[in-house]
Amino acid sequence: MDRLQTDRFKICLSGFKYLYLAYLLLAFNAFVNGTAWMTMASYIITVGGAVLVFWMLLRGKKYLKMYNIWILTAFILSYGISMTLHLSYGILENVKGAVWLILPVFLIYLTAGDMSGEEIRKEMAGLSWMYVIYCTAVNIVSISMVCWGRKYDFTDGSGTVHAIGYRWNRLWGIYDDPNHGATITMAALFMIAYLFFKAKSTAFRILFVVMAAVNYVYLVLSDSRTAILGLAAGVVLGGIFRIWCMPQKGKNEGSGRNCALMSAAVLAAVILIVAGDFGIKTVYKPIDAVLAAKYEQKTTESINNNRRKQNLQQDVSNGRLQIWKSGLEIVETAPVFGVGYRNISSYAKEHFPEGYLVNNSNGVQYDSMHNLEMDILVSQGIVGAVIFVLFLGNLLFLLTGKGRKIPERYRGEAAFALSSAGAFGMASTFLSFIFYVNAPQNYCFWLFLGHLMQFIRMGEENCGRQTMCTDEETGKRNMSA
Repeated sequence: MDRLQTDRFKICLSGFKYLYLAYLLLAFNAFVNGTAWMTMASYIITVGGAVLVFWMLLRGKKYLKMYNIWILTAFILSYGISMTLHLSYGILENVKGAVWLILPVFLIYLTAGDMSGEEIRKEMAGLSWMYVIYCTAVNIVSISMVCWGRKYDFTDGSGTVHAIGYRWNRLWGIYDDPNHGATITMAALFMIAYLFFKAKSTAFRILFVVMAAVNYVYLVLSDSRTAILGLAAGVVLGGIFRIWCMPQKGKNEGSGRNCALMSAAVLAAVILIVAGDFGIKTVYKPIDAVLAAKYEQKTTESINNNRRKQNLQQDVSNGRLQIWKSGLEIVETAPVFGVGYRNISSYAKEHFPEGYLVNNSNGVQYDSMHNLEMDILVSQGIVGAVIFVLFLGNLLFLLTGKGRKIPERYRGEAAFALSSAGAFGMASTFLSFIFYVNAPQNYCFWLFLGHLMQFIRMGEENCGRQTMCTDEETGKRNMSA
């Protein structure tokens, strides 16, 4: 009976993961996210997620051994305290923030603790296929907007105007923000690389190369420094981890050569990322000049090509330093528990009406810090920040102390998971996600971090105190058990 219940839960959970990811991807599509059926979908996801969280709690013993469970629970409780202390700024928004914090942590991250290695492989492949097909399709549309989408404003069914297309010398495409579009695409590139190395068919590998080219071109034309930095950081982090986890063979068995080859591959990938960014922009520049001239002939309106360049010359952080300075001012007024993430804008209006978050040359009212660490400090104060540091410290301890125990057959998946999660970790230094917001980037971070932690836990259970365990040793232990 228990096995039947387990299977039912896993089936429902798997279906929810696909639906949840589809919803998040569409929620960042400007042509779709304002529709009535997307509003209905948000309620379905919320209710379905709540039911699954309750069902999961009834099976709680299966997840108690999952790494970081108590630290993350403490972080969520800290958010609850910060939220409760500032409910006067809005109950509904604060509750939304709690829901979007809990669902990824519980249903995406913690549930990995009840998965086998093969179940994780299957989930990685299935979700990756869905993700890359969607991103490739919408990024083809996005790239085409350099021709027809210049300064394109799309008005949805609710009357909201979406500034998308190509503007300020950046390709926004179908996204309301080019940085979000680029970081969503960043995940697609990691997934394409994973599927490429797992593919056995030459035809599929050619398909993945084409997909990679489409997504990388969009990422470059979005001019997102955040995504380029995240992409490079993820490659380096995953490569170092893969090298470090290589079996310790004798000098005559080629271990040094394998490490050298892997190091060269990582270096080549980083060079390709940076050089490709420069090369594509160089090739596109004269094309853009022709397209811009045609646009201005038709509309007699300047597309302001130099605006972004001028802004970056004046402030290389593009306003982030001013945002962070305003965040520190808020911290001084609520240092212990913060003000709650969903209250940042309202709190700034009340206490700092002349501050940068409210009063700036861009005419934007900022509701986040564009930095994960600052978001946490402002939202949950010193308490939340301390818990977060403990979380990071424990992740580092697990990776360095137990990472080499991951079974050999899963080390490729583990390196891929670390690359993807690490890329988002780096990107979150300049863009707000991972906690608090409902976004594909959050989903991917917690999905792959959960997979990585489960691989480490499997190795720890099979290898005990050994510093490294081979598949042969793991098999012997499983047979003896």
